Amino acid sequence: VYVDNDPIVLAHARAILKTDGRTRVIAADMREPESILDHPEVTGFLDFSRPIGLLLVAVVHHLSDDDKPHELVDVYKSRLAPGSYLQLTHFCSCAPEVRELEAVLLDMLGTGRARDLDEITRFFDGLELVEPGVVHVPEWRPERPVSYPLGLGGLCTAGGVGRKP
Repeated sequence: VYVDNDPIVLAHARAILKTDGRTRVIAADMREPESILDHPEVTGFLDFSRPIGLLLVAVVHHLSDDDKPHELVDVYKSRLAPGSYLQLTHFCSCAPEVRELEAVLLDMLGTGRARDLDEITRFFDGLELVEPGVVHVPEWRPERPVSYPLGLGGLCTAGGVGRKP
């Protein structure tokens, strides 16, 4: 189930996925988890009593601290069956260059903020992290050796995968 609250993005997603019977698209805001988790298109399609994958890719960094992002992610995790996986990526404030760009990024994005590795790792509380844990995205199971130092593109996003025991 693809979820977004941007009408243009939703129109594009619907156009791309209209012939894919294995996918649903709904308009909703992740800050309202029950409106997503209890949506008929979701409950009629996903079986939350069985393991599923929850992909929060490049979305949680849109939430400000006032949105209580860790608590929101906890609501989603609480509905997952044992054996389910969470994949999450997030803008990372680990490097001075990223911290300098944060104001520019947030001006473009509207809301949210970059978070450090400890804050990003907290989104996986209660889950078993899959190796190599929460790292910069180019370091997560690379297909070829990673070149160091990481460039700005490699430093600005971190993420991981966790399994619900």
